[in-house]
Amino acid sequence: MSWRVIAAIAQKDLIDAIRNRYLLVALLTPLSIALLLRLMLPGIDRLNNVTIVVHDPDRSTMVSQLRAAPQVKLVDVDSAATARAEVEKIKASGALVVPANFDADVAAGKQPKLTVYVNNKKNIEEPAFRRLVERLVDSLVQRPPPAELNWINVYDEADSPDSKFNLSQMLLPLLLLLTFGMTGAFVVPLLLVEEKEKRTMDFLITSPAKLMEVIAGKGLTGVVYSAVIAAVLLALNRQMIANWPLTMLTILFGLLLVVAIGLLMGSLFQTTMQVNTWASLVLLLLMAPSFTIPGAPAMLETAMRFIPTYYFVEALKLALAGTASLRMWGYLGVVLACIFVACLAMTWALRREQN
Repeated sequence: MSWRVIAAIAQKDLIDAIRNRYLLVALLTPLSIALLLRLMLPGIDRLNNVTIVVHDPDRSTMVSQLRAAPQVKLVDVDSAATARAEVEKIKASGALVVPANFDADVAAGKQPKLTVYVNNKKNIEEPAFRRLVERLVDSLVQRPPPAELNWINVYDEADSPDSKFNLSQMLLPLLLLLTFGMTGAFVVPLLLVEEKEKRTMDFLITSPAKLMEVIAGKGLTGVVYSAVIAAVLLALNRQMIANWPLTMLTILFGLLLVVAIGLLMGSLFQTTMQVNTWASLVLLLLMAPSFTIPGAPAMLETAMRFIPTYYFVEALKLALAGTASLRMWGYLGVVLACIFVACLAMTWALRREQN
């Protein structure tokens, strides 16, 4: 297999995709949605007119900084024991329980424990509230960390069936899967089908390029475009990523999975109309595992496990949280197996058509 031939085919398709308005729209749609959501949901990046419950007996410097912020409203409570109840009562974004002698302990490098109650029913405000507290703590001293943060969700899962729904945790996997789904369901299949419609596939195969080199070139095009858009999405949402190496590895597996599915679709379809007819359904199936539905029946969860991207989404959630567990590696193993099966099926379909 010649990498020079593969690169030449990919370079040609990269340029053709930019010239093709239909493919260009398919590639830029996820990025446009991401930018639109950032404009519509400013709470994901910053807090405006937020209410925070505070127990701060010694009037710490950190809380003084919060009092100076015009968009923040502080509600003082007399004791640490009443902070959680006050969050529930007034539906605040969260609460800070600052221990006595906090400033002195920070200055002495003792890392006092700062208890933070988070209103995990406020899906939009929660991640921004967490980052606000982290920035405040980081601003006190650079290194070592000046305080130990003790995060507590106000609403337990047992008390709140929908507490598992978290917009910040859902948004990035959804956008990444939309990017990959558009590539797998629209872009890659069309790159192959257009060659068939223009009768250039036979020319490519009879040229110095072999069948597998043509396929690899088409797949590389999809990988490059998806990787570029995914990089932008990760940059826009970098605060949600706890472990970059794990996240990048998982995204690579996801890229290869959807590209393999796209190549399989391109090998089975003969016309652009066929791709357009089935692409929306395939895209919906690929994206289904990224939607979190509170209170969904167990049957739906079981059905999701038959969709290959389910395992990518679950692995991605663990990677974003920085959890390198055996379960995550199991998910990635399933994704790798699906890639292998899709590639085998695609090769069989193309060789059968060639014969």
